Amino acid sequence: MADVGIGIHRVIQDVDGEAVVVNSGRLAVETEQDDAFSSWVNYPDFVAETGTSQALTHANHTNASITNAKEIFIQTDDANGGFVMVGGTQGTTLAGSVGSRAGIKLNGGETLVLAISSFASIFLIGSESNQYVNVAYFA
Repeated sequence: MADVGIGIHRVIQDVDGEAVVVNSGRLAVETEQDDAFSSWVNYPDFVAETGTSQALTHANHTNASITNAKEIFIQTDDANGGFVMVGGTQGTTLAGSVGSRAGIKLNGGETLVLAISSFASIFLIGSESNQYVNVAYFA
């Protein structure tokens, strides 16, 4: 790797031409953010509703009205024999046969991470009974 600059006064510049601070021969790294995650919350596993999709706020799902999430994690249990569909509305979350499904399909053991703040914006439906789901979020 070639040296940057000349002599002992080496400067690295960003795309705007501003000098980048180098401490002890290393670039400074931002380790904290103003909007960093402050808490991790998870829920007991539950069975995804069948027949009609329901929001995460549903009494048989998390029964929680969360609106301050930074990321929401949805994981289907690895023992599930079917699948769970995840969508944004009741009408766009369907677990029918191929060609009539809607949403994102999670087979057993798969995880989906969503940068959505509200549980009311996430709908689930199981392809059959006893499709367990785990949910957690960062706030």
